Amino acid sequence: MNYPDMPNTLQSLHSKYRDDALLNKLENYSMWTIPSVFPREASAGDFNNAEIEYDCQSKGALVVNRLATKLARTLFPANTSFFRIEINDEIKDLFEQQQVDDIITYENRACARIFLNASYAQLVQALRLLIITGECLLYRSNDAIRVYSLRDYTLKRNNVGEVLDIIICEQKFYSELPQKVQTLVGTRPKDTKMKLYTRCLKQDNGSWKVTQEIDGKDIGTDVVYRDKLCPYIPVTWNFVNGDNYGRGYVEDYAADLYKLSEMSRALADYEFEALKLIHLVNPAGLFDTQSAEKAISGDYIQGDPNSVAPYEAGDYQKIIQIRADLQAIEERLDMAFMYMGNSRDAERITAFEIRQNAEEAEQVLGGVYSQLSQNMHLPLAHLLLNEENEAIIYDIDRENLKLNILTGLQALSRSSENQNLVIASSEINAVLPAFTGLGLSKKWNVDAIAESILLSNGVNIKALQYTEEEMMKMQEAEKQANMEQQMQAQMIGAQAEQGGQLGGQESAVDALAAARMM
Repeated sequence: MNYPDMPNTLQSLHSKYRDDALLNKLENYSMWTIPSVFPREASAGDFNNAEIEYDCQSKGALVVNRLATKLARTLFPANTSFFRIEINDEIKDLFEQQQVDDIITYENRACARIFLNASYAQLVQALRLLIITGECLLYRSNDAIRVYSLRDYTLKRNNVGEVLDIIICEQKFYSELPQKVQTLVGTRPKDTKMKLYTRCLKQDNGSWKVTQEIDGKDIGTDVVYRDKLCPYIPVTWNFVNGDNYGRGYVEDYAADLYKLSEMSRALADYEFEALKLIHLVNPAGLFDTQSAEKAISGDYIQGDPNSVAPYEAGDYQKIIQIRADLQAIEERLDMAFMYMGNSRDAERITAFEIRQNAEEAEQVLGGVYSQLSQNMHLPLAHLLLNEENEAIIYDIDRENLKLNILTGLQALSRSSENQNLVIASSEINAVLPAFTGLGLSKKWNVDAIAESILLSNGVNIKALQYTEEEMMKMQEAEKQANMEQQMQAQMIGAQAEQGGQLGGQESAVDALAAARMM
């Protein structure tokens, strides 16, 4: 795609796409929740650990961290695949040629790569960014994931949210650059900080062209990625038509978080003031304040006790009321951020828990689980499959093979079906003995009862049962096997009978021969 009105350098493009008003707003959102995720620009980058502005409450950090962790465990469970492959006969033949045991194993191997090189921790950080800022950029390379915030990149979208152009800005030391790049930019001190700009431009055919510049000079690292295989993955939490950037979940509850922040700060100041103890002295009274300050327990000083009175500021009832208001806000945030929702502390969670968390996230977060499945799951699934086997994803990308990748709730359907089958089996084991044990099976159709239990638990019995044609084939095969078994048994019996007769004849001949020798 060509943009004739665009400036020549990537630095100019980065500045053109930058939205300073948005960044200022996101800085506030971060301060109310986790300040280190998106700190003030003066505290960010430049290879220093400048002091980060803090808030007077930690509730925002607690609920965001908990939601990010919960979503990460649901989106990328450790004990099951986060995407599902539906295959046709053509690709099944391909898998057989490559001696792949089964498709589920192949899925799991590809999904397991997401946990290499601390990639899972980066995904949690990405979810924090999405919750707070609504945007993040993932970069998949060398079995690792790097996360960029809007502090590091800018982009251009069309009115329906499709990303057209991405500009990334990151600092590099001169000593980090390859020798040919150092030659191109000229000799510099080794500790010189330089800005490397990377552009990902979508082409008319759907592919992505990646170029890089330093000081406005193309450093010759151009590369083109096919559609579905670009390692740069822009992810949004929620997108509103007409916006250039996504919106985060914190924005929906900015009013409560702002009130929580300001009231917590005011309460802290009020409580500190209330803790201050001072003494009021009657200026006309007789009391030696200097002696009183130096006196220790047990000393005798002169003075009128009525001339001095302790004073403490603050109203305890007012503090109680403010705390009650803050508690009401925190309860609303707990509900909104699923802090009180379904959760269990364990290294591995069951498929039922995963699906339950996913459904809860879908309901509470307004469909964001499905959205993340599309703009985070799907691109990662293609990249992981490509890392596992380049030949397969290449054929898929060229549409030689049709591979349907299901993510989100659809991907969890297999585990859910298995869980439903387990529950139904338990109920069948509890119900059917009651009929058979009481001798009721003669009147009741136990098969129909079992089918009813399976259907009530959402089990697709048609997928598990043999068809009438298959049953007929099985019956014919069983009948044929029985006939062959009978024929074989008859042949063995006839051979045994014949063998006995021959044995008797041989014995008689032997006896005659023995008699002649005597």
